[in-house]
Amino acid sequence: MLASFSPLIRLTSAAGARLAGRAGWVSVFISCAVLYGLIALFSLYFRRADKADLYSLYKTAFGKAAANVLAMLYAVWVFILAGYYLGMFSERFAGGIMPGVSAEFFTITLLALVFIILSGEFRSFALLGNISFYMVLTSIAVIFLLQLPKIRPENLLPVTTYDAEGILMGSLPMLGVFAYLTPLLFISGTLPSFKKHGLYCALTLLAVNIVIVMSTIGVFGADLTKEMRQPFLMSVKTMGAQGALERLESVFLLLWVVTDLAIIVMFLHVLLKLTGTLTGVQKPAIFRAPLILGVYVLSGFLIRDMSGTAAFTERIGLPVNLIMGFGLPGLAVMVGVVRLKAKKKSG
Repeated sequence: MLASFSPLIRLTSAAGARLAGRAGWVSVFISCAVLYGLIALFSLYFRRADKADLYSLYKTAFGKAAANVLAMLYAVWVFILAGYYLGMFSERFAGGIMPGVSAEFFTITLLALVFIILSGEFRSFALLGNISFYMVLTSIAVIFLLQLPKIRPENLLPVTTYDAEGILMGSLPMLGVFAYLTPLLFISGTLPSFKKHGLYCALTLLAVNIVIVMSTIGVFGADLTKEMRQPFLMSVKTMGAQGALERLESVFLLLWVVTDLAIIVMFLHVLLKLTGTLTGVQKPAIFRAPLILGVYVLSGFLIRDMSGTAAFTERIGLPVNLIMGFGLPGLAVMVGVVRLKAKKKSG
């Protein structure tokens, strides 16, 4: 959830306003319902299987050779995503938060911190993420309460059947972000009450995204919001302009950096796991430095043409996210559950 905050803050309101207009907030309900549907589908397999991880799911459904090919494709996908978000982090800092400072400085500083975090166990990172999650959640709630008097109902209503197509299209960018749940499941472990925790995850993300939409489209209107590059950040800046709340803007920007850190560390943890799976190395920590170096080089190419990269992610990246995050695992669960049932009957 914490890792999803960075792209959701950037995408939810702008994409919702562009694709669904004032009905962008309805798209949030659809995307979160689909997310919970995926989680419920995963739980069908996890409660029957001996190992609760994505590699074992693909191995059960399609065989070991196909599972290795898919693991390689996921590694490439996650590697590109890590480079993209590292580039976005550096570009946002150098362009909007601390102009005049080289993006290279922020990139190297963040990767040094990532290297230190990756030296520990994933469990330690998860604990840090748990603490940071509630801090970010609290800051978003405070921002919403301060913006509540400015929200105009006419910017969000009415919603009619004519908005149906836009609402469905507006849910796709959010689903593209929710797709990042899938590669995280390559990190094996026990998953008690996966469906129950998945419901909590979906409802929390529903609340967060509703807050983001109402704090932007509800305040600025859909026409203005869709023209903004980072609407929620602009919403925070309008509060900071009042003087007394200027520190809140700094706190939010600092916490936004934490969400960037979370998503990059998460992707690199997944990359380490996939590298170990594909190479058969029990302790893939030896790949830590080469992977970080590779992500750094890739982000450097992406920073040079962020506008072209943004167009690429919308036309190609989003469909790939939906296929890798929802399509392939959904198919694998259906095939895997059937095979597990057949195996149990024959056994």
